[in-house]
Amino acid sequence: MRQRGLETDAIGEMRMAQVGQIGGSPSLPKGGYRRRWVLRGTGVQSHYAIAFTAFWIGVVAAASLPLGALTSRLWAPEERTVAGLMAFGGGALLAALSVDLVAPALAHGHYYEIAFGAIIGGLIFVLLNEAVNDYGGFVRKVSTSVYHLRRQKHQRYRNMLSRLKDLDLFGEVEERDFRAVAAFMEVRHYAPNTPIYREGDPSDGLYILARGEVRLFDPTQGMARIRDVQAWETFARLAFLTGAPHDDVAVAARDSEVWFMSRERFLHLLVSSPRLAQAIHSWLRSAETPEYLVGCHGFNEAAAINWLDGAVRDLIRHGTVPRVRTVDHNQQGFIELAPRLKRSKLLVDIPPGEIAAVAERLIYKHHHTGEALFHDGEIADRLYIIDRGEVSLLDTRDPTHSREILSPGCVFGTLGFISGARHTTAAVTTEDTSYWVLRRCDLPKLLHQAPVLRSQFGQLLHDQALGVYLRSRHGLDPDKTRRWLSRVDADLERCRPLTAIVDMLGGIKGHQSAALAIWLGILLDGIPESLVLGTIQAKESISLSLIAGLFISNYPEALSSSIGMRHEGLGFGRVLLMWSSLVLITGTGAALGALFFGNVSSGYFSIIEGIAAGAMLTMIAQTMLPEAYLKGGNVVGLATLMGFLTALFFRELG
Repeated sequence: MRQRGLETDAIGEMRMAQVGQIGGSPSLPKGGYRRRWVLRGTGVQSHYAIAFTAFWIGVVAAASLPLGALTSRLWAPEERTVAGLMAFGGGALLAALSVDLVAPALAHGHYYEIAFGAIIGGLIFVLLNEAVNDYGGFVRKVSTSVYHLRRQKHQRYRNMLSRLKDLDLFGEVEERDFRAVAAFMEVRHYAPNTPIYREGDPSDGLYILARGEVRLFDPTQGMARIRDVQAWETFARLAFLTGAPHDDVAVAARDSEVWFMSRERFLHLLVSSPRLAQAIHSWLRSAETPEYLVGCHGFNEAAAINWLDGAVRDLIRHGTVPRVRTVDHNQQGFIELAPRLKRSKLLVDIPPGEIAAVAERLIYKHHHTGEALFHDGEIADRLYIIDRGEVSLLDTRDPTHSREILSPGCVFGTLGFISGARHTTAAVTTEDTSYWVLRRCDLPKLLHQAPVLRSQFGQLLHDQALGVYLRSRHGLDPDKTRRWLSRVDADLERCRPLTAIVDMLGGIKGHQSAALAIWLGILLDGIPESLVLGTIQAKESISLSLIAGLFISNYPEALSSSIGMRHEGLGFGRVLLMWSSLVLITGTGAALGALFFGNVSSGYFSIIEGIAAGAMLTMIAQTMLPEAYLKGGNVVGLATLMGFLTALFFRELG
């Protein structure tokens, strides 16, 4: 019996192949030889028969992809379960590529060919993966999302350093100071017509427009436009410097990226940075600072100069700049009104100590008759409490134009405030009105201080009324609402900024052509297997362990990615279609591999095997196992081992 088999006729052949050990010497199982059946031929008809067989082998290996997608519709496993399955699949694939791709090439003395191919395959995967991720495909997995966001953060950090040097406010600041400033710079994104800050808000920091368009308005002149902020230009600079409440209104005119530098954290740097303190000193002594205090905050010239002299002394002695004016909180007025609050359960029956904590964070404002507090479509980032006057709440989406008149003590905007959705009503004062606002950005620290308020906030968060509001007013399905609630619960637990529902409503739509990018990313993960399946089928024969390894690894890959894609807003039908199309593509790729690479020499064949092995190994290390570890932690090690041993078991079965 020849090792390459016995040819039979022009249609095909059957051959029995010896199974070599990794080291190259033949190993005999109990029966002496292990049978492998494969079509071989000498004519054109047999060539296409081999390709046809390769096609179906590719279909079988990839059939677990839509199976995983179907499972995600019927079963929502815990993250540790998904992690275990992914690690199991990664282990099975490791065994398959080691034993069925790498070992045979080594047995024939083709180390350099397989090594060369593996390097090429790994580089191709890395480069294509980066391109797909930048296009939006990173959302297909948690691991690729985390890596992409970290990479974006690093690039943004480098961009910040270069841009900060171009801003005149820092003068001749040292490199280490630029790095310290960039380290705590916060990147904020604003949708069109979204207020960034309003008149009377506390000046918490400095704003730098990185991308988009921001317009500044003067509320004392009927919201006359002051100016348009240009890219890489600062705004609210004098309010940041003096600590005065904002005297203007900033609105994003289109999708904008704004860098925010906290005033509190910035001032901490002045103690250890003489050059940064010198830059602030020069800024204080510029002519525009006293002009700002006189023109925008009603100071006379002597009072402005007196405050500036005191601020410079504090800067030199203590490394800080005091606020020229604090925000009006009217704390006592709110404490007296608190027992009579109505229309919302959020602030009812709160202990006096927590009421005082709330009062410290409220902002007291005044509006004249006919002025709007908010419009339909604006982001609901504030809770409103009327002190004096009257407000008309208009439901602009109601064809009857119904309205509700709100009197002193009314708390309104609660559901939008809790969810961070967009307003679906408009609020207009019908007489001169004084009111308080509580900003959503102040909630994390406030809820940390006030356990009773936090408990009531949690009850309203999970109250049926909020679910009805999100479904009827914003068209949110229960699944997306549950996922948002889970994320907010985690935010509350970690005392971090609360995720707004508007951040989830965009979902996958926030990335240009992201659905196509996800599909390309999944295709990229599967290209190597389709390439090598047909080549092996045409050249030798495909072992059961390789098919099993690919099938086993594809299932958790599809399950995990399908869950992630549905969380990003893709419908189940679209997800299933993506995976199903990949089954056909994998089969077609295997057939093409058999047609075009079936007659290559053994050296070139080893290079092809190396490309496939390198790409698959890089994919396992870069996406599968990191994804499993992120979700499952220490379950990954044993699960990978069991997958590896399972693939070897299929090898024993032949």
